[in-house]
Amino acid sequence: MTKIGWGVLGDAKIAREQLNPAIDAAHNAELMAVASRRSGLSYEALLARDDIQAVYIPLPNHLHVPWAIKALEAGKHVLCEKPIALSAQELLPLLNTRPDLLLAEAFMVLWHPQWSMVEHLIAEGAIGELRHIDSHFSYYNADPGNVRNQPNMGGGGLLDIGCYPLYSARRLFGDEPLQAASMITQDPATQVDTTCSVMVAFPGARHLTFYVSTLMSPAQELVVHGTEGRIIVTRPYNPVANEPSEIKLERRDQPLVFHSQHSESCNQYQLQVEAFSASILDGSLAWPRSRDHILAQSRALDLIRSSCLRVDDRQA
Repeated sequence: MTKIGWGVLGDAKIAREQLNPAIDAAHNAELMAVASRRSGLSYEALLARDDIQAVYIPLPNHLHVPWAIKALEAGKHVLCEKPIALSAQELLPLLNTRPDLLLAEAFMVLWHPQWSMVEHLIAEGAIGELRHIDSHFSYYNADPGNVRNQPNMGGGGLLDIGCYPLYSARRLFGDEPLQAASMITQDPATQVDTTCSVMVAFPGARHLTFYVSTLMSPAQELVVHGTEGRIIVTRPYNPVANEPSEIKLERRDQPLVFHSQHSESCNQYQLQVEAFSASILDGSLAWPRSRDHILAQSRALDLIRSSCLRVDDRQA
């Protein structure tokens, strides 16, 4: 076998615009089927096919765990959109299902070379000792019918995009959070969180601060701050595919002088698919983030939500 046969459960926008084309472009993957009302193929029928070894799940958040379990039980490796579960408690049955198969949360940012550049700069001491990470991520979506605005489907900004700054900090700090404090604004009409401001403490007196919003103009940035300088990632989460991404470095001994670097052009979704497929093809099932790492991410999100002060939009 030189290519992994992929199946996709659902016709979500991210699948149509990102993952399906990425599977088609990957050198070691082939899109065999999409199960949806549009295609007329049921999820169960897709999971029964012998020509499919891997399944991508872009369904609404509340359907991730049940369908991931079904896919694993059908003998399929699973790449599931983030967040993979609504809580760590919901996640546990999934983590115990078919541990011999590959299960991954689809953080495509793991594969973009700009993150390797940031890690290299930190490792070589370009900013001294890493002390603080600050980030923001936002878009505008006021459509009450959209799944991101449905509380019973796991909607809201923290789960949808707040997972990215948290994931990035856990990666760069190489540690898990100790404490969190958050202020979360909940829309009284949709009952989902629309704006979240968060502070997270990590071991070694290191901090993460971030805000995310589903009702602000689109924006994103991440700043990695150390004792000797800081790194600014201008588009940390969804850089333009096949265009270089810019990273800026400012040092304490050269204040307000920015040294720009650009990563190589790539499609992070394609790189993710190729890495996942390669892990199956070589038989190692090697993946940089284990099931324990998936659980740690979910627990960190739980920590933020359990520490929140909720603000009703009518009071804000």
